[in-house]
Amino acid sequence: MGSGERLILLVDDHDATRETLTEVIRELGHQVLAAANLFMALRYIEEKRFDLVLTDLKLPDGSGKEVLNRLRQKSPEIPVVMITGYATIDSAVETVRMGVYDYLTKPVDLDRLRTTIKNALRLVDLERRVGLGGALDAIVGHSSRISEVKELITQVARTDVTILIEGESGTGKEMAANAIQSISRRSNASFVKVNVAVLSKELIESELFGHEKGAFSGAIRQRKGRFELADGGTLFLDEIGEMPLDSQVKLLRVLQEREFERVGGTETIPVDIRLICATNLNLKKRVEDGLFREDLYFRINVVRLRMPPLRERLEDLPLLAEHFRQKYSARYGIDRKFAPETVEALKRHSWPGNVRELENAVEGSVVRSSGEFIRAECLPEEIRGAASPPLLDLAPGLSLAEVERQYILSELSRHEGNKAVAAKSLGIGLKTLYRKLEAYSGDEEGEEPE
Repeated sequence: MGSGERLILLVDDHDATRETLTEVIRELGHQVLAAANLFMALRYIEEKRFDLVLTDLKLPDGSGKEVLNRLRQKSPEIPVVMITGYATIDSAVETVRMGVYDYLTKPVDLDRLRTTIKNALRLVDLERRVGLGGALDAIVGHSSRISEVKELITQVARTDVTILIEGESGTGKEMAANAIQSISRRSNASFVKVNVAVLSKELIESELFGHEKGAFSGAIRQRKGRFELADGGTLFLDEIGEMPLDSQVKLLRVLQEREFERVGGTETIPVDIRLICATNLNLKKRVEDGLFREDLYFRINVVRLRMPPLRERLEDLPLLAEHFRQKYSARYGIDRKFAPETVEALKRHSWPGNVRELENAVEGSVVRSSGEFIRAECLPEEIRGAASPPLLDLAPGLSLAEVERQYILSELSRHEGNKAVAAKSLGIGLKTLYRKLEAYSGDEEGEEPE
């Protein structure tokens, strides 16, 4: 095979489906072996090493589950895509529980098939390139957005380049930092984490750089700071955008000179660290507002990694929900499946709190559930009611423009002023929403983002 070609096993007993999918796979530049039954599929698995397996769930002499089980024994790293004629939430959750990469329903959407194949093979590349065996598994998801994040992590993790992780609260910035550390050349050294936002202005420099005995009231003994504790390893500064300007000056000096002094001390201490920073703020905007030093911004923004919000990777939601269900079912000794309407309710929510909000919602639903299923009524009220926003009380005789205005403002209120989420729910661009708000209000609320 050529350098870009992969060998893919396709298992389906329907001749027309097998021929169509074979043609698509070949159009993508890959080789394919097609099997019409379980017996032939298992024989191929013993004889060949595949990069990806696509299998129908129902086979004339068995099940696609048997294909999956054999692969798990022989080559557990090979992703499996299950094809099913039963497009239900239960079947989707069941396939996730079985450990498949993704599932497709018949008739197969060929565009989705192409995307699934590309993303699955990209993930195979990542894991083979870094020899992970699961170091990135904590970042759950197979969407193109998350696959791009994982690919960037593997590209930069083994260097000492400084990384800035951006993203809204709850998107998994710390998880990304953990993944970077776990596959870096410093993986066996110290990994020290500091949440800058929880430190007071008076204590932040002592926390970062340490202090000498008597440096200030209450300093009854010498204390090493986080930089010193991270020497030889990695320092993770979370919520870096909250750091006071005075402390930013000292941080910049340490990054430039690779040395520092403890508070109240004169001894210069050299330090060898790899720095990872994270923020949920727009640092460029804070630079413009005079709240963040431009030179420090350029120093930490060598490689920028953006964690996408959950609303931009909704195809990962069933996988994430099932992941958290399994996690908290095991923790609390409660083994119940999602009812179909529960997953539907999760899919309708806008998720302003991102993956963290989803995790909390699933944990709560697990412990509140009873019987065989986790019902929708076990979810938080704001998620249960996401499907039924209150109707507008419109007076007769309104112009179409006024109806539009009231509806847009109603959606903005429903999403607690989050313009990005409101624009998505309205099906319009964010700039379009800003222009309309500006026309409605005539004040700075409509000011467009950069």
